[in-house]
Amino acid sequence: MKKKDTFRLFKLLTLAVLVITVGCSDDNDELEAWQVEVNEVKAATLKYQDVEVATAEGFFDASGFVPNMGHHYILPPRIDGTIELDKPEILLYAPNASGAMEIVAVEYAVPIADMDNPGPAPEGFTGEEDVWEINPNLQQWQLHVWIYKDNPEGIFTAHNPTVGSGN
Repeated sequence: MKKKDTFRLFKLLTLAVLVITVGCSDDNDELEAWQVEVNEVKAATLKYQDVEVATAEGFFDASGFVPNMGHHYILPPRIDGTIELDKPEILLYAPNASGAMEIVAVEYAVPIADMDNPGPAPEGFTGEEDVWEINPNLQQWQLHVWIYKDNPEGIFTAHNPTVGSGN
């Protein structure tokens, strides 16, 4: 093969590799912004898969078992009206088949100063996918994110029928 033909072949192969490389996108490139943020929250909270890590940091079970939610482990200093996606105020745990506590979700909580005029829902995840709810008993906006246990009702739905009704 001549030098000129070898160079053309090299250019074609380089172009082909470039087209393939550009055409194959990273998984996060196809995700919406809120989905990328959910992945970041999961990465930031992986250490809490061990409930002992959460309790060592000051989280405590404030609710006992709540049907279709689990146990709410809260860290009161985080309930300050500030949303930091990588630092949820509440971690939800549910016992697995052997009785060990497994993290199933995270939850954000924002105090409401005036229940007669709670104002708009807090800014959480990018876009309109997250579903904030008012808990009148606790006077809080709350957002559940089922990142550790699939929820057939949706990732941002308050209740998860797969968590069960008691324990």
